[in-house]
Amino acid sequence: MTTQTIRMAAMLAFLGPWHSAGATDLGFIAYPIGVNTVANGIVPKPGETWLQSYNVFYHADSFKDGKGADLVPGFEANIAASAARVFHTWDTEIGPFTWSSAFVVPLVRADVSTAFSKGTDFGVGDLTLSPVYLGWSNPEKNFFAYGGVDFYIPTKSDVSNDVFSFVPNMNLTWFATPKLEFSTSFGAEFHTTNTDTDYHSGSVAYLEWALNYRAFESLPALTVGVQGYALKQFTDDEIAGSKVGDGFRTQALAIGPQITYTFDDVAVAVRWDHEFEVKNRSEGDKFWIAFNVPLNSGH
Repeated sequence: MTTQTIRMAAMLAFLGPWHSAGATDLGFIAYPIGVNTVANGIVPKPGETWLQSYNVFYHADSFKDGKGADLVPGFEANIAASAARVFHTWDTEIGPFTWSSAFVVPLVRADVSTAFSKGTDFGVGDLTLSPVYLGWSNPEKNFFAYGGVDFYIPTKSDVSNDVFSFVPNMNLTWFATPKLEFSTSFGAEFHTTNTDTDYHSGSVAYLEWALNYRAFESLPALTVGVQGYALKQFTDDEIAGSKVGDGFRTQALAIGPQITYTFDDVAVAVRWDHEFEVKNRSEGDKFWIAFNVPLNSGH
């Protein structure tokens, strides 16, 4: 494995479209895994627009092989990303479903080093376009869901994947009681071939989950919880139509605590993800702070 390939793989293991150029030359996930852990299934009201800000720092000091053993001597990655998402629900309804759309622009800085070299990249990551999300809720308004397809569009910057990715996904939230929320998101991801390298990254399935609880009567705006994610690549990486090594299938699990607080209409979430059972990726920790700000009141 070359030094450049190691750097690429480390960045891809971080946050999908928020990483370095060439990451598609080893299996990767375009979806920013770990991003959805609060009220996953809820969309803006018809006519309402949300501005969402996701900010994350990732540190890893090991890169795992296909058996979970350390692969790269002296490996260390420190990667920071900030992504702005505009999320809007249109006034048009389709039968019992609402219609929402979203657009994401990420900025990334990645510092990756090994015993052999080190490097830094900064730029605008691949854009995410979600033209159609169909949303639904039950009459009791304690179960919410929406689904659609996310399209990842390469920017060809120093932090671009350089391929298109397509991610059909579903997002669910159930309020078991007024105090207890269970949310989950899951999907599958498919990629085009990198025309510069003839490399085709394998398809990946992912799952995010969270349990959030309003524990204090005196602080109804505060929730505490636990959340995590899982990802598993289910087809091989290929180059020029031939399998790469053993397929270089990536996998990871993560778990950690979460706190959210709502100031009037502005929601803030802080969380930590600790990764384990990792294969063919860097293994580390993510530290998140996210904001949700309604830009108008809707209907």
